[in-house]
Amino acid sequence: MKPFLSTLADDGRERSVRRRRLAEFMIAEHVRLDQLLHQAARPDGAIDRGAYERFRNGLLRHIRIEEKILLPVAEQKRGGEALPIAARLRLDHGALAALMMLPPVAHTFRAIRAVLDAHNPLEELQGGAYEQCESLAGSEVDELLARIAATPKVPVSPWVDSPKVLAAAKRVLARAGYDAALLGSVDRELE
Repeated sequence: MKPFLSTLADDGRERSVRRRRLAEFMIAEHVRLDQLLHQAARPDGAIDRGAYERFRNGLLRHIRIEEKILLPVAEQKRGGEALPIAARLRLDHGALAALMMLPPVAHTFRAIRAVLDAHNPLEELQGGAYEQCESLAGSEVDELLARIAATPKVPVSPWVDSPKVLAAAKRVLARAGYDAALLGSVDRELE
């Protein structure tokens, strides 16, 4: 009896099975991060700081994977031309990184959620960034998954509750095309 993957290779389906693994892995990370964010911002208004720290660490590592592995590999495979969606993704990554500097308060959570709700479908949906990266990786997808698995955590600084950091986060959010008012009166919450 032939091994399962040999059978798939014989009828041409192996490539589609291999490509879905990368997308499924990255989408599973989105689900895990969404769960941590939900756990961190409790319905009663309390903050689970442990869950929030795990969310921050995980999100920043996830962004590193996309910025240092997936997008560069896609660009290299496209002969030096970035994915058409790369600039949009990078603006969102910058906004999310800026939001990770703010304390975990209601307005911060609202802004994070707004960015993730717009950003994640660009990567997850059929024809999205993950599917494009998988397609471009072709037979090198296993190597790509190994590089992703080996990606270290990002050093995370404590959040900063200063008006300067808040103003900078609002500017980055607006530059990415989001309403800076998502961070509304965070300055009052910081007092």
